[in-house]
Amino acid sequence: MKNFIVASFLLLASTSLDAQSLSVYEMDTVVEVNSGSVADYGFYIKIENVSSETVDVYARRAYNVPDCAFDSAYFCWDYCYGSVVDSSIGYITFNAGDQKSDFSGHVYSPNTSLSCTDSTRYVFFDAKNANDSLSVWVTISAGPTMETIELSVNQDMVYPNPANNYVMVEVVDYTDMLLYNSLGALVKNVRLVPGQNAVRIDELSNGFYMYSIDGSSFKRLVVSH
Repeated sequence: MKNFIVASFLLLASTSLDAQSLSVYEMDTVVEVNSGSVADYGFYIKIENVSSETVDVYARRAYNVPDCAFDSAYFCWDYCYGSVVDSSIGYITFNAGDQKSDFSGHVYSPNTSLSCTDSTRYVFFDAKNANDSLSVWVTISAGPTMETIELSVNQDMVYPNPANNYVMVEVVDYTDMLLYNSLGALVKNVRLVPGQNAVRIDELSNGFYMYSIDGSSFKRLVVSH
């Protein structure tokens, strides 16, 4: 995720006692957050299957980020999910011994200039046995005097996914976003500028769409009002 300002997250993991298959292999530990400017910050958790069996793993947000110096949060697993969706639609398959970095959590820091600390929790669990789970706590801290660092966008991002009435699109250069329905018909062509773009999709029906930003590769977008 593109961070325009660095913000302060203290990430702590705690594993449930009944987790036989899953473990945290590595994760971000400290990210400093400046609450004096609007920004979107990401943190990452790498999960390992420590069992000898293949495991299909779902992810869910078990505790939302409370009101503090933070706005709505979202997370990415099989797709990226907005603040109103707490559980992943699909799973990630881990073969025995696999270590995967598919998860990323995100939080917005609005221009509040507050100093505070909050927590959120994510749970990763076996599709066949919800008791075989891994619980990871994330403590988020912010303040207006944290160091501010401008970072450039280095890749295209589209989130949340599934999307409701709008989707955020971050791009590195001027380009077009092409959106096609399940029949292959072009339903939207939007001119994008470098940085964040809010693209309205409230006129589209619920369902699956394909989008392209570079004009050649395509990815799936789910619209769910």
